[in-house]
Amino acid sequence: MNCYGLLASLSLLAGLAGACKGGEATETEGTETEGATEGATTSGEPTTDTPTTGGPQEPVCGNGQQEEGEECDNGADNANDKACKVDCTANVCGDGEVGPGEGCDDGNTDNADECTNECKGAGCGDGVASKTEACDDGNPDNTDECTDSCTLAECGDGFVQPSNGEECDEKENNSPGGACTPECKNAICGDGFIQTDVEVCDDGKNNGDMGSCLGDCTPNICGDGKQSPDEPCDDGNVDPGDGCNAECKLEACGNSVVDANEACDDGANGDNDDACTDLCTVPACGDGFQQASLMEECDLGPDNKDTGDCTSTCKAPICGDEFIWENNEQCDNGVENADDAACKSDCTDNVCGDGFPGPGEECDDGNKDDTDSCTSVCKNAKCGDGFLQPPEECDKGDMNDNMGACTLQCTNAKCGDGFPQMGEECDDGNMSNTDVCLNACKSAKCGDTFVNMGVEDCDDGNILPNDGCSAMCKLENVAVVEKLAQALAITDDAYTGTQASMKCVDLVVAKVGTVQTAQVIVGLDHPWIGDLTFKLFSPANAKTLTLMSRPGIIEALDNGTEISLESSDYAKAFPVLFKDGGAKDAELTGNTINSAGVVCKDDMFCEYFTNPGKGPGVKFTDFAGLASAGTWKFCAGDAGPGDVGTLDMVKLTLILQ
Repeated sequence: MNCYGLLASLSLLAGLAGACKGGEATETEGTETEGATEGATTSGEPTTDTPTTGGPQEPVCGNGQQEEGEECDNGADNANDKACKVDCTANVCGDGEVGPGEGCDDGNTDNADECTNECKGAGCGDGVASKTEACDDGNPDNTDECTDSCTLAECGDGFVQPSNGEECDEKENNSPGGACTPECKNAICGDGFIQTDVEVCDDGKNNGDMGSCLGDCTPNICGDGKQSPDEPCDDGNVDPGDGCNAECKLEACGNSVVDANEACDDGANGDNDDACTDLCTVPACGDGFQQASLMEECDLGPDNKDTGDCTSTCKAPICGDEFIWENNEQCDNGVENADDAACKSDCTDNVCGDGFPGPGEECDDGNKDDTDSCTSVCKNAKCGDGFLQPPEECDKGDMNDNMGACTLQCTNAKCGDGFPQMGEECDDGNMSNTDVCLNACKSAKCGDTFVNMGVEDCDDGNILPNDGCSAMCKLENVAVVEKLAQALAITDDAYTGTQASMKCVDLVVAKVGTVQTAQVIVGLDHPWIGDLTFKLFSPANAKTLTLMSRPGIIEALDNGTEISLESSDYAKAFPVLFKDGGAKDAELTGNTINSAGVVCKDDMFCEYFTNPGKGPGVKFTDFAGLASAGTWKFCAGDAGPGDVGTLDMVKLTLILQ
């Protein structure tokens, strides 16, 4: 750009031809440009070098010349508030710049803001409602829908607008009691507003003969013959006794007047527990009202009954009140109710199976199990009730019979039950083969191989003579010595394994012969058989046989130092037999009975074969070959403290060769 173009773009005053430096117009010398015009004028007019090429020139805004692409160019007068703006465009309404003749220019098309589309400032009366105006009809008429203050017409603005249905408008003087109502209507009777000093009442559309306010805006009063909503009646007079009293109340219960046949009348105030009910009666049980003042728990009126939900005494039914509450109680005996009575404490009948033993019941476990301790008929379980309960083996009720299949003890009939049943010769209730009845329930007899103690001396299973046992089961060629009623105290806890530590009975045999074998019967009293050791000594102690050595323990030595726990007892009334070939091992004596049991009596084992333990000897044939005559000794030793016994009887039988 040349100097003149720069001056134009800076909007310098036309006519100044300042040079590019120094501030004076100068002529450029010695410069030669191909195609350019040489020299410049000094008239103060800006000049433009003309290119030698002859091409189009760029327009310069502000040079005062309207060139191509410019709407205007007033040179130094170009300005945004002038007719031609600084960008050489015409200043028009809507361009956002306030130009000549415009009051405003907000650059938009919103006619309702503070600047209109004609670039005039918004104002009331201009016909355009701005954002700050409710309306603007452009006229000063206050009786239409827009006032001259650009506000919407409304009741109370002081202007009567017929188009809004207003008949009057006294502005702040509009009032319910004034000539102009708050609705801008002229006050009249029936408009719902009571005009001061003109009307007494006014209920609007409710005015009339049946209203509280009559059609002429006078009150509807009792006696005028017109029944108001507050009057139960109005017969046009105030005479009593004609059905409508002087207060225009029906002459009936609830009118607060005690009429005929009424005990009281409190106006049926809804409180039935004061001095007067809503039935105009004095409160009482049975009136249908529950009165706490009378201590009533309920009151169903005529439905009160002693079997119902409310008793005749106005009490709630409960178990124990002696009244049977229907559909709830089975019984009620009052204070006699009890779980062991006919009527239980919960007012249910006491019946078998309810879990409570009642009258006539021996028990009641609440179940139908006949195998427990209480049967389903509430009887204590017992043998003979027809129900099988442990430990019963059977129970046929009344058909139980000791001679039948089920005994009176509810055990299955069997040999050894003590009752001879069909097919049995005898039954002594034990399993001993040494008494009159064998354990097969056969009668003992000579030749059955079992020695009937006290009756037979022997039984070798035959009736042949001269074989040691005769046909009468008597020993042949024997020597027998028996000592009775000895009552010898066995020294407690003294046994050491020697004869001297034992209590002995001398058995003197006079018969001369040679011993083949022997057997011993012993009767004694002692409460702890595990303490005892029995021994038989031949004459001069030539041989010793230990019959029994402290049953219940396998001792290490025959010295009495160890303790046996076999606590069953001996009794002299039940003697035991020791012989070779006996029924039970002497070491096992008493092993099937408890501490209170008596050997032979309670376990039925009365016959034993010897078991010497750690003592001397093996069996009775140890004495074979010895001379029979002489003093034999039977000795008993006690090796435990605290249990004292006595030796009562000993019977020695020597079988000779």
